Amino acid sequence: MSVRPSGLTFTHHARHSKAQTVTRRTARLRMETATLAAAYSDLRIADDESYVFIGGFRLPTGWVPDRANVLIVPPAAYPECAPDGFYLSAKLQRRKGGQLVTPGHYFRDYHNPYADLGYHWYCLEDPERRWRAGQDSLITFVEAIRTYLGTAD
Repeated sequence: MSVRPSGLTFTHHARHSKAQTVTRRTARLRMETATLAAAYSDLRIADDESYVFIGGFRLPTGWVPDRANVLIVPPAAYPECAPDGFYLSAKLQRRKGGQLVTPGHYFRDYHNPYADLGYHWYCLEDPERRWRAGQDSLITFVEAIRTYLGTAD
């Protein structure tokens, strides 16, 4: 089974060779993924910017296994709107009181077109709407993922 959604060509370059109109969303996504690629060698963005793939994302202490693939789907209104969650490789567990448990907010079937590819949806809500398009980015979102996974449940 492929760990990446099929049918799309990936690149982590900040620009395309294809002629296209560069929107604010495209420019931001390309710049931010190029920056993130310096820290995540297996980072790819779909040619149509429908998602960002980070392979082998190191999980905080307590997760089993200790690495997972991550898919981030930037909303159509990005960067004005934040992603509302992300996808993680399936079959992850957390250590809790000497046992391995399935983490909360980790759903196979909810909001998940990638379930058959081995991903589960992980809800990362921002109920207080703290996202600020001028300050936040995929970079701060990835930091929030790491922080949240280190403190969740």
